[in-house]
Amino acid sequence: MGAVKEIEKASSGIDELLHEVQRIGALPLQRAETLPPGAYTSQAFFDLEVKHVFKAGWTSVAHVSQLPGTGDYLSLNWLGEQMVVVNDGARIRVLSRVCLHRWAPICEGKGNTSTFVCPFHKWSYTLEGRLIGAPLMDQAESFDPASCTLPEFRSEVVDGFVFVNVDGTADPLGPAVADMSEALANYELDRLVAGSVLEYECKFNWKIMVETFMECYHHIGPHADTFEPDFPAKISYVEDSRLAWTRGFGVARPEVVPDVWDVGLPRFPKINAKECEAFGLYLIYPFHMLATFPDRVVWFQAQPVGPDVTLLRCQQMLYPDTKALPDFPKMMEIQDKTFDVINLEDISVNEKQQIGAKSGFVKPGRLSHLEKAIWQLNQYVAHKITGTSRTLLHR
Repeated sequence: MGAVKEIEKASSGIDELLHEVQRIGALPLQRAETLPPGAYTSQAFFDLEVKHVFKAGWTSVAHVSQLPGTGDYLSLNWLGEQMVVVNDGARIRVLSRVCLHRWAPICEGKGNTSTFVCPFHKWSYTLEGRLIGAPLMDQAESFDPASCTLPEFRSEVVDGFVFVNVDGTADPLGPAVADMSEALANYELDRLVAGSVLEYECKFNWKIMVETFMECYHHIGPHADTFEPDFPAKISYVEDSRLAWTRGFGVARPEVVPDVWDVGLPRFPKINAKECEAFGLYLIYPFHMLATFPDRVVWFQAQPVGPDVTLLRCQQMLYPDTKALPDFPKMMEIQDKTFDVINLEDISVNEKQQIGAKSGFVKPGRLSHLEKAIWQLNQYVAHKITGTSRTLLHR
């Protein structure tokens, strides 16, 4: 009976958690609260997010600059699926990389190939996923190679980023973020290339990562010596949310513009004076995060692993000509050191938050107007998990 009682208790606990998430998702901004601690610590709640948020939504897995030529590919494990993103010469597609024979992966890492060949029994596939070789299968009755095509995940390329929808049910992404694409036109996202990559294993929930990314209120804390002097928290702001995305701005003190951007990297050629007044924070739900600066765009690529573990790749995306500069390696080394310090300022506090969320004495906290993006994220999560209406997107 002990096991049965534990199951009943767990079921009751998730029901209470979902009720609380639904309540908080319906609050107006002026009374906004954080989601309950269990939304950051519960494995049962995380499992619901995997199904209803991650797999049902659009998540970015690559950038076109990583796959410039026919046959270029990169493999990844994403939301429990083994995938390969490949340029087949006509378009970029996302395929399962599990062989249809006995399920070994047909590729690892990244590279260039004309065919994918399984290392186990040498079954081979075209870049489009069609089986073209199956050695010694001539005595397998009714075996039909034409019926063996690697499953393809639904994908879209938007502003140079490759997005995948694992369960195939999401509405098209491009039209939903068309106004975002227009707002980012001067950054020429599809032309950018990765200047460097910083990787972190973060011991906290993915929502903590997104929340911290999207609000500048915390400049007064972890970033008191890095961001706050030039980008004060009190003049930052977040716009009203759209259904698929939102954005905020870390506004520079007027007296430091434009010199605050003179950090060694050349500015993008199309950036205008208005775009030099602040850095932008863009979020396509659930966790495609871009920070825009006059000289770079930083792609924060999150990969939730569990309720308290999130992998993070921070890629500084640069204008192609920048990498050709003779002192580029030294410039990038300096930028990476600075950027790493800022990331670790956040990560240190976020890991403590995750520990705090497990306390038996914590409850939802009230939000500042500067944390409007957290209120928006709450509505998104509540809508996806519990069906709460998102009619409160605008104040």
